Amino acid sequence: MSFCGYFLTALIILKQHFSAAEISVPPAPTLIQAAVIGSSVELICQAPLGYGGLEYKLFKNQTLIQTVQHLTKEQRARFMLRGRDTEKENLYCCQYENSMISSYMQPEPKDFSPPPSPHLMVKPSSGQVMPGETLSFHCQAPSDQQKHPPETFLLLQRAKGTPGSMVAPAKLVSQSQEAHFSVKTMGWEDSGEYVCLYQLKLPKTGQVNSTASQPVHITVIELPVPTLSLSQHEGKVLECVGSPAYQQGFFYLFRVGVLSPEATHQASLTQYSARFPVPTHYEHGAQYQCQYSVSLGNFWANSKRSTPVTIPCITGYHTCTQASTGSTDLAVIVGSVSAGVLFLMVVSLLGFAVHRHIKNKSEGRRQREQDKFWQKVHSRDHIVGKSSLQSKYHLHICAYISQYYITSTIHI
Repeated sequence: MSFCGYFLTALIILKQHFSAAEISVPPAPTLIQAAVIGSSVELICQAPLGYGGLEYKLFKNQTLIQTVQHLTKEQRARFMLRGRDTEKENLYCCQYENSMISSYMQPEPKDFSPPPSPHLMVKPSSGQVMPGETLSFHCQAPSDQQKHPPETFLLLQRAKGTPGSMVAPAKLVSQSQEAHFSVKTMGWEDSGEYVCLYQLKLPKTGQVNSTASQPVHITVIELPVPTLSLSQHEGKVLECVGSPAYQQGFFYLFRVGVLSPEATHQASLTQYSARFPVPTHYEHGAQYQCQYSVSLGNFWANSKRSTPVTIPCITGYHTCTQASTGSTDLAVIVGSVSAGVLFLMVVSLLGFAVHRHIKNKSEGRRQREQDKFWQKVHSRDHIVGKSSLQSKYHLHICAYISQYYITSTIHI
């Protein structure tokens, strides 16, 4: 290979090497000013979508001043500037892992202020719902934000026991480009204060968050589950006990699998339980549940149904007598076993009768053969007479041998 060939090959290898190195470098992040907290300025170093790192670095005029370490790979990191670091003549950039360097930006500690807070509304306006019902939130941004319309709306639930500003811990419930949110409540854990905010993308500062809205309070009313038991009170009764906090409620008795109640009873002003007589017509093993509802201002709250209770057979109810209790299964088992034993006995007796019939028939056949044989022998004795005793002796021997042979053949 000529010198030119080696030179071209080396150029191709170097080009491939540098191209691979350029491809392997992660893209640059974005550095924006997020908020001004007192005399401090908060910056956010945001990696592109699909990228992130464990380590983020903040540079001031090409000098590393802060480092943030994450336990897991994160898409962003926050840096706080204080004192002289907040002055506008300073230039800042950031980097994650070994990525490219972000563009430089200048902090605006005094001229910058977060956008005004939105207004949060909820339906129903009372904020009281039952588990499974849906809340409808509307986060309305101020009308003066039409120049820079919000890009994103966020709905947050404040942690219980931490009222106050958004510095308090909060859980992101939903994020949308629309100002409307629908939240289906699951239980008491969804109760609490809800706030919303919106995000803008401004020319100088990039993406910023507004201040939080005034909170709305949500109450998910979850009545305690009642208990149902079979007790003795002027006869057998089913007693349904609700919560002492909710008196004078309506109590309902349901048969398991039936939607409509079989009985309804309203407790008195100071009671939170109800007694239902055992239904006159019921089947053994029937299961029942109870439920109660109470009035809470302008709407009714319903509890969940109690654990099912199985009613045993009680003497005196014509559809469930003592004879129809658990002995029914035993009677079926005994009857099945008896039928099997009887069948085996019939088969055994039939086999024995057939065997006896065959044996008797064989015995009769053998007797007839012996009778025929002796008739032949005696007829021969009559013909021969008394001329030769020796010949008669021989004939008797042959007869015995023939008789033994016939008997053996019949048995076989």
